[in-house]
Amino acid sequence: MERADAGIGALVRLLDSDTGEEAEDAQHALIRLGPRVLDQVIAAVPGLGAFGQLCAVDVFNALKDPRPGEVLTGLLDSTDSTVRQWAAESLGELGIRAAVPRLLALYASLLGTGVDPLECEGEAVRWALTELGGRREVLPPRAGALARRYEALQGGRAWPVADLAEAVSDLAGHGQAVYGFGLLRIGAERRASHAGGGIDWASEVDWGAPWPELVAACREWALLAAEAAGPGPGSGSAPGSAPGSAPGSAPGSGLVARIDWVDASDVRAP
Repeated sequence: MERADAGIGALVRLLDSDTGEEAEDAQHALIRLGPRVLDQVIAAVPGLGAFGQLCAVDVFNALKDPRPGEVLTGLLDSTDSTVRQWAAESLGELGIRAAVPRLLALYASLLGTGVDPLECEGEAVRWALTELGGRREVLPPRAGALARRYEALQGGRAWPVADLAEAVSDLAGHGQAVYGFGLLRIGAERRASHAGGGIDWASEVDWGAPWPELVAACREWALLAAEAAGPGPGSGSAPGSAPGSAPGSAPGSGLVARIDWVDASDVRAP
């Protein structure tokens, strides 16, 4: 037992290796060993460098155990924005509801210090808060009905490109600012892969404008992007879906999009 613990300890120390490849090899080895490594990884996290902490977060996510919740919450105070982002995502993935107050405080600090809440860290914190019940996402009924469910996707849903324009219009009609799409291709086994990257027009609009004007501007950009992304309304079911399939059913394959949007409360400090 002592020998096994020593072996785990050696792997944990390698997470802080100067060689990224060596650190990642140690990370994968720890994952293969399973939940028995958690106590030592958790204890080591505060003393690891940023890359080592990211490797540890990957271990926690792979093992899907809530025990790292407290140490992950502590990482929200990191001076490294990527560590904070990954910690927030992990807290959401692992269902650590006790982290909601700290996530809310982090998001408020991002808004208060002028950090762009549409960048990766802000998106991660919003997603985690939504998953954990600390944020109410505004998803209007029609846009929600047009979504397809995919368990493999973060957030679990995407929209067929043929339905993007209608979904965007419904979101805008409910005061939501749509600022980007992420295009994905769904394979026969419902696995998602990137299909040409994302489309983002956040830098093209004036985020200081009155909110209704901003929403309208985002809608115009989004409709142009939806037209460029694929077939428009009236083209039928999503590529790969059965003809006449009901909205909300998952097609077997085809091009879909993740829609990025925010409410006024997400980007403007009270």
